[in-house]
Amino acid sequence: MGNDGYKPWWAIDKEAWREKFAVFYKLTSITEGHDQPLPPWSEKDIEEFQNSDPVYGTQLKLVRQGATIANVGALAGGLVTAAIAWKYSHSAVGAVGAFAGGAVVGWALAEEGASLGLGLYKFDCMDTNLKFLSWWEKKHH
Repeated sequence: MGNDGYKPWWAIDKEAWREKFAVFYKLTSITEGHDQPLPPWSEKDIEEFQNSDPVYGTQLKLVRQGATIANVGALAGGLVTAAIAWKYSHSAVGAVGAFAGGAVVGWALAEEGASLGLGLYKFDCMDTNLKFLSWWEKKHH
């Protein structure tokens, strides 16, 4: 049975594991070594970034539009399911649970629709946000 190529699931490919958890490493790179958090930004600052970086600025605009669509979808899904649950059960606990479930489903559907409609699947949204955060950090530190 010598070397049949078998490896346990946790030792298959360390590089693959690093890729799966890259989000945490990327976010850590922004927050490391700072005593104070970055100051809040405004719409004017986002427009300035969009004008200064034609590639990531355009992507950031699309990402923000997608987030707005997903938030509206979550709110609509939550309100509709809560209203239906309240109409048929008159249970506050049921309506709250239905709101939570409807918000999650509404967010997921709206986020996928925004991803397809706006073309967010064509680029890495996390990298776009990190480019903005690194630009913001350079501007204020």
